[in-house]
Amino acid sequence: MTSRDTTTEEVSTRRDVLKGGGAIVGGGLLAGCVGTTSNEPTSTAATSDASTDTATTATGSYAVTLSPVGDVEFDSVPSDFLTYYPLSAGTAVALGHGESINAIGYDKQLFGNTVSYYYDRLESVTFEWEDLGRVTSADDPGVLDMEAFYELDSDVHFLDPALLRSSSFGWSEEDIDAIAEDVGPWFGNYYSRTNADPPDAYRDGYEYYTLWEYIEKIAAVLREEERYQAFKSMRDDLVARIQANLPPESERPSVAIVAYSGGTFWPYDFTQDGYIWAHVRPMGIENAFETIEGGLEADGSYDFEALVEAQPDVMLRYWGTALGETFIRGREAVLDNPLADDIPALRDERYYPSGYGMQGPIMSLFNLEMTAKQLYPDQFGEWPGYGSGELYPEISESEQLFDRQAVVDIVSGEI
Repeated sequence: MTSRDTTTEEVSTRRDVLKGGGAIVGGGLLAGCVGTTSNEPTSTAATSDASTDTATTATGSYAVTLSPVGDVEFDSVPSDFLTYYPLSAGTAVALGHGESINAIGYDKQLFGNTVSYYYDRLESVTFEWEDLGRVTSADDPGVLDMEAFYELDSDVHFLDPALLRSSSFGWSEEDIDAIAEDVGPWFGNYYSRTNADPPDAYRDGYEYYTLWEYIEKIAAVLREEERYQAFKSMRDDLVARIQANLPPESERPSVAIVAYSGGTFWPYDFTQDGYIWAHVRPMGIENAFETIEGGLEADGSYDFEALVEAQPDVMLRYWGTALGETFIRGREAVLDNPLADDIPALRDERYYPSGYGMQGPIMSLFNLEMTAKQLYPDQFGEWPGYGSGELYPEISESEQLFDRQAVVDIVSGEI
């Protein structure tokens, strides 16, 4: 990768920032405090800690409120549940409830690669996804098997029923109600992903949550407020340190986040609201495609000529961390294109794999660290590279932006 020369003074300053960050993280955990810097969009949901969502009675029952499902009552902490997306699965693992997951959604291999890429870098933190059930058809990941919900007999389904009413799945309200009444309640808020409009049946009063507000709701269901607060403290401290050390806006790179296949790029608008971009929003960057004539088109695709016009300084392949050889081959093809030298990001080989936005607490920390290093190597250290694509790269302790052992301790309950 090509970058400007770094002076000895700059290196020393950066190392001080990294080492100082480790002390901040540790101090936050020991003190049990939560940072105040979040840089998340303002939510339309009422902000409160998990305790105000939870009503406890003498029998031990409690309720947690989430849009669009309302007040969901529990007689006890769920011990057998469906986590459709990595966000809820990752939250369950981070809060010490990974063994309660009975099934996941869509392609199991892609799901597994998404979480294993990060977890395999942490000692004793695992997610055994291979033997889990799935509620999507093996032949068509876009089709839900209603019978599988009955067979799993989950205590709760961490899935937004509004998504089931969308054209993607096409369930009826009767289907949704039947699963909730016969098996277990729904608990999910998918449309906060990009703050998009839900189906008409759910549009009135639908509330949007930031990533950590949503994680807090899941933590309330699992009665793991203390673990949640520990992770939230780490995340807030990390974001605060990143933002305190960003270069002036005039020196920040323009960025294109894309999907790619066969010479065609599909860019993402990472400036929009929603928890899918919680790891990008704190970086204070602009979308390179906004500079081209006509701006960023909704659902538009672009060729290399459009990249020449956009002139991105950095390109990130969305969800590239889970693609392995697919990303490696695609990157080679992109860098070998005849127009690559006319595109700053490709000329300097700053085309990197990026994370997945449906992220639980652990993935969120890794995604923030990865993005900071990819965009600002002078401030936060060089991104080590993709390697084989099977495992988050090894980063020396002095260059890590968060404490790995602290994560392990939270997961194991040693906080």
